[in-house]
Amino acid sequence: MRTLESYRNHLREIYKLSSAISLLEWDQETTLQDKGMKARGEAIGYLTRRAFDLKMAPELGEWIENLEQDPELSSEVAGSVRFHGMEYRRKRAIPPRLVEEHAVVRSQAQAVWAKARQTSDFKLFLPHLKKMVEFARRFADLYGFEDHPYDALLEEYEPGMTATRLISIMRPLQEDLCSLLRKLPLGEAAQDESLLKGSFCVEKQRQLSRIVLKTIGYDFEAGALHDVEHPFTVAIASGDVRVTNQYDEAYLPYGLYGALHEGGHALYHQGMPEELYELGLQEGSSGGIDEAQALIMENQLGRSLPFWRFFQPLLASVFGEFGEASPEEIYRAVNVVSPSLVRLEADELTYNLHIMLRVELEIGLIGGQIKPQELPDLWNEAMDRYLEVTPPSDKLGVLQDIHWAAGYYGYFPTYLLGTLYASQLAASMKRELTDIDESVEHGEICAFVDWLRRKVHRFGGVYEPDELILRATGEGLSANHFMRYITDKYSDIYGVAEGSEKGP
Repeated sequence: MRTLESYRNHLREIYKLSSAISLLEWDQETTLQDKGMKARGEAIGYLTRRAFDLKMAPELGEWIENLEQDPELSSEVAGSVRFHGMEYRRKRAIPPRLVEEHAVVRSQAQAVWAKARQTSDFKLFLPHLKKMVEFARRFADLYGFEDHPYDALLEEYEPGMTATRLISIMRPLQEDLCSLLRKLPLGEAAQDESLLKGSFCVEKQRQLSRIVLKTIGYDFEAGALHDVEHPFTVAIASGDVRVTNQYDEAYLPYGLYGALHEGGHALYHQGMPEELYELGLQEGSSGGIDEAQALIMENQLGRSLPFWRFFQPLLASVFGEFGEASPEEIYRAVNVVSPSLVRLEADELTYNLHIMLRVELEIGLIGGQIKPQELPDLWNEAMDRYLEVTPPSDKLGVLQDIHWAAGYYGYFPTYLLGTLYASQLAASMKRELTDIDESVEHGEICAFVDWLRRKVHRFGGVYEPDELILRATGEGLSANHFMRYITDKYSDIYGVAEGSEKGP
């Protein structure tokens, strides 16, 4: 018991420091002025080093080893020991000298990427990309793996996932999505999103964001909403989970669905007990599970017809021009399918083709089958094959995402897996709550959220994703639910019978 008490106390110290760092970073992103940046950076650096020292303390490693042998731990403590044991060993595997070298190269790579993207000059970024890929391979070797080096990088973001398993999921999914996409009469007037474009006052959009966040159950007494350039959610502490958003004055859905998306992340972290924060499990089960909480609110709820039958009057109360629009018109408008060059502008159907393209290339890069200099051509070829669009420049192609410059190798799959988890959770919810559509249509969104609270939120990072999705839905991860959902939805919207092909 003394070991467990010491372990808990140690994690509480890390939690306090992490909370302070998160608060400082939130303020830096939202309100801090330029003249305060230097001092803020020094403060964050000092606290980050203190937290790192605690996470790497030899005594923590000893407590973890002892607790791993204890079969009587609660599920919460066992999950904490598993998570921190993995994190401790991974960080211990990388020599401090290499960490420092990587930080320098990463900083340079991000700065050059920004310039290269601005000028659409991949060759400018290429030397830095080569260094970042080499670092990722070295880290994979040091972490250790059985089959593919990409597995070692995936473990940080999606425990239990492997490159082989990802490929087995992606290949049939790519074929099915491309087949569905080619059946839809995209060039015809099947939908009209013009009512969503115009001039929408940003202050009113902020008001609408607060309304939709309250609608889904976001607790403003335990959080806040602020404007930023790139939206994010941060769990500062138990009882303090904050969201941010960005607005496009010319396109209403950008801010509305940004609020739903970030609100989904926030509900996940607001739904975790305080004990999980103190045990360091507030990050959740995995990147994919966290993303699923955002996507299920954004897509399965927010882009559904029952939601718009309820929410249309609330939208019209802020923007009166929607008073004459029917829920069905808005529903069709927010579900337009249009293959795009840019991932962040992609619709619900084509988004994961963007992600799978990136994952394929990333696996090849880390495995050595693809050379960094081959990326632009391979990228453009895949875009044409999957989406029938070809980037006119590297800025709109291979240079559009910062992930490879920032060293986030293994992160892209969480976007795809989040989509699959979200669809599987929604399908299970509908099996258990047969009247959920009627509840949503009458504004009883709490039924939707309460189910997620019971099945997902309250567990935080106690279970790895495979176990969590099995507990929540009664089956292992499957892409079938997503394909059934996306096929039924868009076949109905576009009036396409199953198995039919669009005309010439």
